[in-house]
Amino acid sequence: MSDPLAWFLIIELMGLLVFPLAFLLFAHLPDRGYCVSKALALLFAGYLLWILGLTGVVPNSPITVVAILLAGVASFCWLYYRRWPDLEEYLRSNWRYILVAEALFLGFFLAWAFVTSESPAINHTEKPMDFAFLTSILRSEFFPPEDPWLAGLSISYYYFGHFMMALPMKLAGIASSTGYNLALATLPALVAAGSFGIVYNLVRISGGSFRSGILFGLPTPVLITLAGNLQGVVEFIQVRGWGGAGFWQWVGIKGMDGTASVGLFPDTNWWWWRATRVIDTLEGNASLDYTITEFPFFSFLLGDLHSHVLSLPFLLLALALALNLFLARSALGPAQLARRPLETGAVALTFGALAFINSWDFPVYAAILGAVLLTKAWGDAWKPSFQSPVTSIELGVRALGRALLSTALYLGPVLTLAVVLFLPFYITLSSQVSGVLPYLGPGTRPLHFALVIGLPALFGLAFLWRQVLGLCRPKQGEAPAIVLVGLVAAVPLLLWLLLAATWGVLSQDLQDLPSTLALRTL
Repeated sequence: MSDPLAWFLIIELMGLLVFPLAFLLFAHLPDRGYCVSKALALLFAGYLLWILGLTGVVPNSPITVVAILLAGVASFCWLYYRRWPDLEEYLRSNWRYILVAEALFLGFFLAWAFVTSESPAINHTEKPMDFAFLTSILRSEFFPPEDPWLAGLSISYYYFGHFMMALPMKLAGIASSTGYNLALATLPALVAAGSFGIVYNLVRISGGSFRSGILFGLPTPVLITLAGNLQGVVEFIQVRGWGGAGFWQWVGIKGMDGTASVGLFPDTNWWWWRATRVIDTLEGNASLDYTITEFPFFSFLLGDLHSHVLSLPFLLLALALALNLFLARSALGPAQLARRPLETGAVALTFGALAFINSWDFPVYAAILGAVLLTKAWGDAWKPSFQSPVTSIELGVRALGRALLSTALYLGPVLTLAVVLFLPFYITLSSQVSGVLPYLGPGTRPLHFALVIGLPALFGLAFLWRQVLGLCRPKQGEAPAIVLVGLVAAVPLLLWLLLAATWGVLSQDLQDLPSTLALRTL
């Protein structure tokens, strides 16, 4: 019981120490970043420990971690002293929000600690690998951590998520076997708090009341951490004995042929595994495009402390930073980079860390950040004209050009800094991935797509429909803006189509090359 309590108190203390900094950083969010402050604390402390350990001078020891926390205490006291009136006003106005957020974090932590305690063994799927990373990080005196399989070499993997989870273990002296399961219980709690906070902020900045923010925010952790996809509906149809052989052949999910035992629940041990292997094209029983589509509830239940799971709280932190940037009153550009160094550094550190936690997240969330910044820059630059359509189009093109330039001048330096901050990771990384090519295999069937994406798509389409109904008929001067926004939104799809078509032609030419050469030889 002492280990879970020590772990929980350390996470709470770290979040408390970093909150005054988050209060300054998230100046444009109604909750001032409270719900992502724990993730922010893990990121800051983890980065400091990693950088110090890379010097080969400061060891990876509890004393070093304590020193980092003491630096956090000093920063907390200074900021608390300097901003006490603002912090006091925030606490007085938002104490109910803080209680709800902490109740969510504690509730999800206790719930998943109980679930994890029912199956604590680290003995299947990718658990042993993740456990080996954790143990290696804890035992390494300096960094990069030693490879747990190859003596004399360092880990060549995106291990920063494991690194941050090892930090509370190091401080409290918790064994890696116990800390592994406590980390599994902490991730859903961090995701629950972070997702609740983002929706609460969205509701409040849209004009909603405190009560509306709470009521709309509370279902969010349930939908994100506990809801799955619609494959469970298909499982229910099978165990009820509905559908003939032709129906199950049309469904085309491996392992589902309508012959399962009839009852209320499936009676096989790993039936729930199929929910993450829905998208597949079968020839007989062979897979042509075996696709893994995990979702948080599956990952938490499976218990792999893997990179794509460890990244979830920090993806929410990245989204909160993007929202805060979008709400900033000042225009984008180099001047803002220098004027708000704390914000610039936090954005670069967070997005740079995404590549070190789970590399595939970095390009995706960098693109999201770019889209958010472009939207903000467009809003800042667009001045509608109600003159002739030609003049309006010209003004729209100029506004788009200014928006693209402003976005590039902000995003370019920030992403460059994001890479520089984690340059030691890139230098030591040796990946099997050698490039990215367009996928030209079998396409996803609409049924499978609906089963996997149907639930979030339903919410998204309902929101979009509600927004469209609330729009007024555009004025003449606004028409060019609508056209340009549509074109910008279509650019990724157009680029993908062009790349796929080009690569398809090249691939066919390469396949035909041997026969062409043979004919020429003859």
